[in-house]
Amino acid sequence: MHDEDSPFSLNMKHSSHLIALIILCFPLLLQAQGVDDAIFNSQTYYEGTARSMAMGNATGALGGDITAACINPAGLGLYRSSEFTFSTGLQHTLINSNYYDNSRNAGKMRMSIPNVGLVMTGNVSNYKPLRYIQFGFGLTRTNDFNYRTKAKGLNPNSSMVDAYLQTIQGIDELFNPNANVGDYLYNHYAYDLSPAWETYLIDRFTDSVGNCFFDSPVPQGDVWQSDIVTSKGRSEEWTLALSANYYDKLFIGTSIGLTHIKRISTRTYQETPAGSNTNFYEWGHQEELGDTAWGANFKCGLIYFPASWLRIGAAWHSRTLYAIGENWATETSTTLKNNNGSENYHKYLSPTLYQSYEFHTPHSFIGSAAFIIGQQGMISADVEYMNYGNSKFNSYEYSFSDANQDIQNTLKPTYNFRLGTEWRMRQYFLRGGAAYYGSPYGFGEDYGSVKKIAFGIGYATQEDSYWDFAYELTESTTGYTPYRFYVDGQNVVNDIVQHRWRSKFIITLKVKIE
Repeated sequence: MHDEDSPFSLNMKHSSHLIALIILCFPLLLQAQGVDDAIFNSQTYYEGTARSMAMGNATGALGGDITAACINPAGLGLYRSSEFTFSTGLQHTLINSNYYDNSRNAGKMRMSIPNVGLVMTGNVSNYKPLRYIQFGFGLTRTNDFNYRTKAKGLNPNSSMVDAYLQTIQGIDELFNPNANVGDYLYNHYAYDLSPAWETYLIDRFTDSVGNCFFDSPVPQGDVWQSDIVTSKGRSEEWTLALSANYYDKLFIGTSIGLTHIKRISTRTYQETPAGSNTNFYEWGHQEELGDTAWGANFKCGLIYFPASWLRIGAAWHSRTLYAIGENWATETSTTLKNNNGSENYHKYLSPTLYQSYEFHTPHSFIGSAAFIIGQQGMISADVEYMNYGNSKFNSYEYSFSDANQDIQNTLKPTYNFRLGTEWRMRQYFLRGGAAYYGSPYGFGEDYGSVKKIAFGIGYATQEDSYWDFAYELTESTTGYTPYRFYVDGQNVVNDIVQHRWRSKFIITLKVKIE
């Protein structure tokens, strides 16, 4: 135990560990998944072709684009010839983080392939009810996790160490003079409190009457806190779709989506003193998280032409059932001050946690309409309903009842709106679009909502090929609390509020196959 050698004298010894990880992970599993993870796994922003993105992805009643296989598979029913599609682009993400009235910007740029697909069309008959059938296969990016954030602020009220000490105050076993603190924390808090103990960020002392208490060389407040997150990865969907054309008026379709999520993120948190009269120089905590998920879903839909100028559509998306594998580890380092003012550096790497579980996204309903204006143009719109509160975690080894209840209590139903238009001028097509994705916390809430605006141009060559270009700008406001420290039952730590802007330039080549 640390009692014999105070961290302030820095003549340090480490206690021995019990090499037993049977109960190491259990407390963490109850905390690791929750509302933020449910939002992360459930949100879908189809990228698709440049044509679809330029029109805000409002293709539910429009069809004629491989992206329709993801939104309303009946949209493939409008194809009368086979087609190959390939899209690529460049994106830039800028995130402004504000923490205790201090603002920081961080940006990241990268190439992407938002879509590739093939539609094969067969002509059944020109006079029977069934006119055409289509089979589509495509890969579409559904979300992008490539970004970097930087936040820094002067916290006058607390340190993350205060949250550690507050947790310790609720553990009676640690205040027994005979308790082996190192072993207890390693077996129950291997990723936060145990590293803090092993690097002498926290220590146990005995007062003059023999009572135990815990303290830290880090002061309560008046510390600079920085939080840097680097993330890379994506979610994507492999879509297999089948559609049919009846009378050139009714189009039906179904699809199976095979989904994949891959993400690697690193969060680096650091504290330094604002003043000079402290017993530490700096300390930091780094978390590394890796997620890999595979899932499947089912979609069905229809499009009907009640008049030559009107198309209406409807689609249903089932839940996506994910099997998720995750690994997580932390590293804590401290640079403390000796009695003579010299530095004493310590670092501790936690064990790596591997876990697997299931996640079910909510299902959704989409209603669509498109208005055809002669041979010159069209206007289309989609309305999508989904209830984020219906998402849930599941495992045969662990209970997620508390996490699922928290999801139901926090997340609410919301609506997504997409609007697009296209106008033809000889061989050229001018397009514009906008989209609003409602907040997972309920329709009308701005926090967590996503807004998109886009425009583009298309060009039809003489060789049955098309070139489409699009620009899309996405804006959103999100945030998180770096840790929680409670005073009179209220968390007194400010949120890191983040404003995000993402610009995408997309180019698509479409080639008709006879």
